[in-house]
Amino acid sequence: MFNPPLKMKINSKRIFLHLIILITTTLITYFNILPNQLFFDDEELIYKNIYVQNLKYFPHFFTENMVAGAGKISNMYRPVLLTSFSIDWNIWRGSPIGFHFTSILLHLINTTFVYFLILILFKDVLVSFLTALFFSVHPAISEAVIYTSGRTDPLYSMFTLVSLIFFLLFIKSKNKLFYPLSLLCFLVSLGSKETAVIAPFLIFLTFIIYQRKNLRKLKVIKLFILFLPFLALTIFYSVSRLTFLNFSNSLNFYKIQTAYSSSFVVRALTFTRSFFEYLFLFIFPKDLIIAREVPIIISPFNPYVILLLTVIFVLIFLIIKTKNIYLTFAVSWFFLSLLPVSGIIPINNIVAEHYLYLPSIGFFLLAAYIYKKILDKTIGVARIIFVIVLILVLSFLSLRTILRTFDFRDPITFYTTSLKQTPGHIPMMNNLAMAYDEKGEKGKAEQIYKLIISSQDIYPNIHHNLGNLYESEGKINKAIEEYKKALEVDPSFIFSQNALKDLENKKISL
Repeated sequence: MFNPPLKMKINSKRIFLHLIILITTTLITYFNILPNQLFFDDEELIYKNIYVQNLKYFPHFFTENMVAGAGKISNMYRPVLLTSFSIDWNIWRGSPIGFHFTSILLHLINTTFVYFLILILFKDVLVSFLTALFFSVHPAISEAVIYTSGRTDPLYSMFTLVSLIFFLLFIKSKNKLFYPLSLLCFLVSLGSKETAVIAPFLIFLTFIIYQRKNLRKLKVIKLFILFLPFLALTIFYSVSRLTFLNFSNSLNFYKIQTAYSSSFVVRALTFTRSFFEYLFLFIFPKDLIIAREVPIIISPFNPYVILLLTVIFVLIFLIIKTKNIYLTFAVSWFFLSLLPVSGIIPINNIVAEHYLYLPSIGFFLLAAYIYKKILDKTIGVARIIFVIVLILVLSFLSLRTILRTFDFRDPITFYTTSLKQTPGHIPMMNNLAMAYDEKGEKGKAEQIYKLIISSQDIYPNIHHNLGNLYESEGKINKAIEEYKKALEVDPSFIFSQNALKDLENKKISL
């Protein structure tokens, strides 16, 4: 059906050495996450999720929302993610070390896949190695590896990359077995994270780059037949998520409507600022923030809008002018894989570092290619200096990632660090109060709850948590008062409804 490019000569010893270096750097960079505790979203996804902790609930992964096992409602549907957590729980019996070990393993596998994907596409061992090396240690994507519940990005990325590689193997070898394997991996990727809907477009991009010398020979009808099953799966998945798998308004993650959530134009304009936040993270990843806030942009004449349009125009011009396959693939990959989290739908985080996990491959490829081009033009001492500079840069990136692992050591360290980065962030304040409560420092917890209420009394869960604190101290009347206040904020808040019923039943039994 298709004629693959000419075969390349493979230096197996060099590739083996590269893989050893990649494995070593990845382990050194992320080994420090093993002692870290579970917290934040890990609560509802792992250690308070009864579905994850008992394999008899496995079928529920595929029929209910992601946090149903914790008695909550979410518009997330990620059965493969829950399956991976359940496997870890049943192997490691809830020990955080096992979960972190799996996260490191996933990142290590993805690093290897990035290496081979670039190698297959461009036949350039050095560019493949440098791309994978940047991917292995760069702190801009470290959140997805360090934070246990961030596993969803490495997981869907892994199956997307495997799907791509199987697809290329099918084209190269014409072995029909690889095609259904590619489809299966794409389907598993969809079950890992919704963002995987972009995978067919990434596969198409990869196919075009791989077949770049034979594009004129490709027939449209054959291409259509080849990609139709991928598109069909995408459409079926999308329709399912909007119908019987629509647990809680799947296209809008905002309970309170804002200018951002209600307007696609505002989201598109705001993405121009998000883009430069991401770009700066890649170039100078000093400030790593989990609760990153970005100002909403409503004017098309905002400098960020004009600047991004200029960047896009220049990139398109360069792609057309130079016809450089590295630039074409890198830019297309980055923007395509970032598209699902760019504001097309109003997701709950405008900017998040873990969103960069898969898109980063495009940026790292371009950086590796530019470095190699410069290296090829240097000789003697200048070449040695240039190599030393690269080693220093990679060492700095790895060290910054290692330092970031300490921020996730335990809940109080994590929430305190996050609040220093984003002062007044209500969810982080609430979580810090809950962490103090669980640790027995109830005075600190009470103080934070009251501070939140005095600043913004619009969250029923704050009153509810304060009520739980009072109930644990035996201050029943105060607890009842807070549960009632929670229901004043949100009459349908079921947790406070149940808490009041439990207290009434206790009084009756007494």
